[in-house]
Amino acid sequence: MHEASQVVRKQELIHLLLLRVSLKECAARLQLSYATVRKYAADPQFLGELSLLSKSIYAQVIQELSSDKKSLKEQLTEASDKALARLEKLLDSAQEGIALKAADSILDRNSESARNRKIEGEMNNRFTFDPLTLMRAAQTAEEIGFTPDASKERT
Repeated sequence: MHEASQVVRKQELIHLLLLRVSLKECAARLQLSYATVRKYAADPQFLGELSLLSKSIYAQVIQELSSDKKSLKEQLTEASDKALARLEKLLDSAQEGIALKAADSILDRNSESARNRKIEGEMNNRFTFDPLTLMRAAQTAEEIGFTPDASKERT
């Protein structure tokens, strides 16, 4: 990500936080990963700027940053380990249907099984922009000297 766009994203994040939007909701609105938003919010310079603007929101962000100890990846790993252990126990079930379903479930998750080798599909994206994002984009374009007429000359 370019430095200019990163600065814009951080400013948008500050504005959203000042509107008392949670970090997770900020990530969704800015179309960034939650980890990226947490990284921006944990930056000492960012926190200093936020602290100057609002002590109460600064305290909320600090609380949210410290309360979410486990990452999503860690939570998925733990849950996957538990699920696999349970499926392994179910393989030895006296009821054939349960054992068959457990075996099928384990095989479905194996990367070498035939079902998982090829994935075909269609991807469609839809983007929505709120007025704040559009204003920041226009501001960034102006800062880097972009003009609509100049873009026509390039093509």
